Amino acid sequence: MLPSMRIKVLIIGLDWPPTTFIGRLIKGLCDAGVEVTIASARRPDRDWLSRPCFHWLHAPPWKGFLLKRMWRLGKLLVKACVVAPADLRRLAKVTQGNSLGIRLNIWLRLLPLAGKSWDLVYLPWVSTADEYVPFLDPDLPVVISCRGSQVNIAPHDPPRAEGIVANLELAFRRATAIHCVSEAMKTEAIQFGLDPGKAWVIVPAVDPEFFQPQPQPTPPPGPFQLVTTGSLRWVKGYEYALVAIRRLLDAGILVDYHLIGDGPERQRLLFTINDLELEGRVSLHGRQPSQEVKRLLQQADAFLLSSLSEGISNAALEAMACGLPVVTTDCGGMREVVSDGVEGYVVPVRDPEAMAAAVARLAADREKCRRLGQAARERVLRQFNLKQQVEQFTSMFRSILIGEPVPQGLGAKKAEGDRLASV
Repeated sequence: MLPSMRIKVLIIGLDWPPTTFIGRLIKGLCDAGVEVTIASARRPDRDWLSRPCFHWLHAPPWKGFLLKRMWRLGKLLVKACVVAPADLRRLAKVTQGNSLGIRLNIWLRLLPLAGKSWDLVYLPWVSTADEYVPFLDPDLPVVISCRGSQVNIAPHDPPRAEGIVANLELAFRRATAIHCVSEAMKTEAIQFGLDPGKAWVIVPAVDPEFFQPQPQPTPPPGPFQLVTTGSLRWVKGYEYALVAIRRLLDAGILVDYHLIGDGPERQRLLFTINDLELEGRVSLHGRQPSQEVKRLLQQADAFLLSSLSEGISNAALEAMACGLPVVTTDCGGMREVVSDGVEGYVVPVRDPEAMAAAVARLAADREKCRRLGQAARERVLRQFNLKQQVEQFTSMFRSILIGEPVPQGLGAKKAEGDRLASV
């Protein structure tokens, strides 16, 4: 395939609607002229379906009434017999050895693809590789993304470790290319069998035209406004953030803490807020649409990332694009995003005292806080903007199709001056 030809990509292994940052990437690819087909159980809305270069295939799960499932499967089998008998024979062969229920599940999910062709397949989540990769045409190039907990947490969970590691090894062996969201993620993945020659480091990105600093003048100083965006899960380390807030208040530093997101830890966090007597100072906003997330970010003074593990935090990048300095734990690839003393501060994991000290430095010098926030936005514009990410993904797809090797140094590059002394 020549580089000038339009690329046709099938994206599988994701629920619809997709996670915000994956949705941004899909829109960017479509806008760049990549023909993107999504296979999912849920139908995208009209705005998506009217988008140029965007297509949808119904890939229903093995759920619901048995007769309805069998009726769907029967129609797909008849169609495949007519338009793609070779695909049907191959699928029947590669699913031999599985139980009948598993085979029917696989067929219902993959038969919608029969008789259709793409240049390559993209799986945004390595955790879904075992559901698709063994059953795809072996001649079809496959790109799989490695993100966050799929590589640096899940393989260390004893009850699941063996199966997860086997899935990673399968994905790394079969994939034509593996996309890693950071150099740190690439290093982690290599421990589970990733061939470095297959690894493309393409960092996450945000749309800096949407996530912008507040256009209105900053209001007079009051309590320091601290914000965090993310799902309420143990890996985000919120209990350490709450202890840090308690330390700040005990030191006489007035701070309001805003948590945007929802998840299984909500009840425990409510208990911790009560236990630390933080009512009135900590607000749980729940899950919010992007417009409201932007508004809350624009009203804040700084962003706090207390995570125990990350690939690279998309939420932190959104905050940086809004002109906020970031206090982040030294986890995953976050040092590839925040240089200590330049765009914010990097503190040890599980260290509420260090978090509190870093926030206190920002609260004590609002002008420096503003300068670090400005540097944070400039870092996003240089290195983490959506246009660059889409260009890098498109370049990766084209390089795969014409057989070019992985370029050295792709990904989160340090711009000149990133490691300068504190501003």
